[in-house]
Amino acid sequence: MKNVVERVTQLIALATSPNENEARNAALLAVQLIRKHRIVLTMPIGPASSPSIPRARTKSDPGRAEGGARRSRSSGRGNKRVADPPEKIVAPLGGECVECGSRYRADTTVYWFASGGGMHAKCYEEWAKRR
Repeated sequence: MKNVVERVTQLIALATSPNENEARNAALLAVQLIRKHRIVLTMPIGPASSPSIPRARTKSDPGRAEGGARRSRSSGRGNKRVADPPEKIVAPLGGECVECGSRYRADTTVYWFASGGGMHAKCYEEWAKRR
């Protein structure tokens, strides 16, 4: 796994190349590797010792905020429990609902969680009732 993370880091760095085609291809390959290996990239909250190089973790590595506090976790039913309150927004881009897994289109009202992901308004209402 370490080789994959190193490769993704190199591709992200190459994505800033002045050569437009090289940068686009590097970004595309990085995204494909990230999706294939289910890698989650995070940026440090405080001043970074090495700027623009994200820290990577896999799904098996639990997400922890600075100080060891857990940011979010998944319940046994597949629902995403989060510590941060959602914000009701109009999605500038399409995405995938973290609750039901189906897609939502751009310009759709969704509830956005800062920990990552949007949720349909209807899914959010049902999720909030169960919570």
